[in-house]
Amino acid sequence: MDESLSGRIAEAGRAQPSVAARCLDERLKSVHRSRAALAAAGPHIVSQAVREGGMPRKFAQRELQSALMLLDALPEFADALRPREVPAVSGSTTLEWHPYGVVLGLHSANSPVWVPTVVSMSALVAGNSVVCRPSRRVSVTTGLVLDALAGAWPAGAVQVVDCSRDDVAELLVAPGIDAVVAHASTATCTSHLRILADSYSRGVVMRPYIAEASGNDALLVLPGADLAAAADAIVWGAFAHAGQLCFSAKRIIVDVGLWPELMPRLVAAAARVVIGDPDDPLTDLPAHLVADQSGAENALASALDAGGHVVLGATPRPGETSPRLVLLPREALGDLALWREEVFAPIRGVVLADGVDDAIGLAADTRFGIGVSVFGGRSEDHVRMGSELRVGRILINESPLYQDPRLVVGGIRDSGFGGARPKLEQLVYARRVHSARASSSPESSETASTLRIRQDG
Repeated sequence: MDESLSGRIAEAGRAQPSVAARCLDERLKSVHRSRAALAAAGPHIVSQAVREGGMPRKFAQRELQSALMLLDALPEFADALRPREVPAVSGSTTLEWHPYGVVLGLHSANSPVWVPTVVSMSALVAGNSVVCRPSRRVSVTTGLVLDALAGAWPAGAVQVVDCSRDDVAELLVAPGIDAVVAHASTATCTSHLRILADSYSRGVVMRPYIAEASGNDALLVLPGADLAAAADAIVWGAFAHAGQLCFSAKRIIVDVGLWPELMPRLVAAAARVVIGDPDDPLTDLPAHLVADQSGAENALASALDAGGHVVLGATPRPGETSPRLVLLPREALGDLALWREEVFAPIRGVVLADGVDDAIGLAADTRFGIGVSVFGGRSEDHVRMGSELRVGRILINESPLYQDPRLVVGGIRDSGFGGARPKLEQLVYARRVHSARASSSPESSETASTLRIRQDG
């Protein structure tokens, strides 16, 4: 490994005890100062996100707002880390939460403000230090975010590294890294796991790996839905940030009886989307795409070859943005990447469902598990979804992009490991400390010992 990288890890390791030495309330005061610094740097960060990542100014401001909302909510989340007494057979047992040490954060290109904020600040509040590796596509933007956040913490507690993919493989298993949080595609996360598994077999000390991976969320439109609200949610929830969000609506499932009425509302909603200069505060989608879209175009071509047809949007010129909805043939869904895989582009598949049962079955037809949004349906339908859909969150009559830090983003299965748990709770381990109560007689001591034996089996 490059000496500068190992040096950064070592520096984070030296700073970590100073972070952990602060009591939880002192760390929360640092959060308050970090929030003020991030808000002050916000206009510059937003402008950099527009220039560097091609993110529309409107969405970059939303990213910043999400990060600030998270920092406002951290004190509430942090209450879960306070020590508490738990039941004991005898004496007393205290449940405590302790930091792992140095957390490696591998950050994504599609969220250069919120992701580094949630990882670094959760790690620090938990008592860790952090080594952050931004995506090279947005490294300046993420660096500005981390610079703003770091000032309230001990020197060296936040380290930012720039390295190649090969170096990332070494970072994962480097001595001094105690936990890893990766925001990346499922393919990238599985490659990380292969690297870790191989290293563990060679004696590298194990460390938690928290994957925040791909999504393939469904949005259902069922009888009783407000179709105008559903159309707006589909267009914004599917196409915002050019569709490059893990929790955006990627599979649109519509009750067949509602389709004739919904379709003109979708056309009207799409007509309100402003495509243009990302620096224009009115722009919803950038006129030109930054990321490579060849995979998405291949997925679209396969869907069209199988009998699908575009019901909304037009074919763009290379590199230009054109949101498209594609009506997919039911008989071919198993073979279509537009249905099976996460497509990180403003191209979405629509499937018509034959009633509520069919719609829920279609929503469950995925290996991913971040969330699902549903418009309409009865309360019993929503209860069924809660028992049959394996996802981290369910939104009822609400946009997939609903902003609330308490509605934690996170998935299960091929979307990740943690589910919708606050990152703060994932970056600590539990310790139970038991103290025997002084007994007044041999008989009471014997009784306590007998109870322990019975409890242990």
